[in-house]
Amino acid sequence: MNNSDSNKILIKLVENTETPGTPVVLAGQTSASLEITKEMREYTSKTTVDANDVPVRRYMPTRSTISISVESLYDPTGTLKQDEIFEMCYNGTKIDFVMGDSIAGSKTAKGSGFISSASGSFSMDETASASFTIDVDGGLEFETIS
Repeated sequence: MNNSDSNKILIKLVENTETPGTPVVLAGQTSASLEITKEMREYTSKTTVDANDVPVRRYMPTRSTISISVESLYDPTGTLKQDEIFEMCYNGTKIDFVMGDSIAGSKTAKGSGFISSASGSFSMDETASASFTIDVDGGLEFETIS
């Protein structure tokens, strides 16, 4: 997921179907961000202390909430275009994604989810732009490219 060069692939998407396809690059993408929030359950008691007998709180990690935000500019030459992403969001289509670049030794995050929000800006005399949010359904799989 490290993009040392700002021109690397940030995210690839494909509709999640019974006959899986290969995720393709979202055309015109300018940035992407991954946010992982881990819920913590406190299990402190009256006798929970550290090595110096100072009362402390103890936590145990539980569920994760994961979302991905993507920004893009309209690119009519790309394989996966903004209008297709808007349609996937509207239809509640489950998608598969891969986030990261494709250079050997790089790490990617893979998973599936739903596009929970899609917004566009279509200003006169400017390139159309869009923002999308993917809510990950399940977890992430981290993979090193070989």
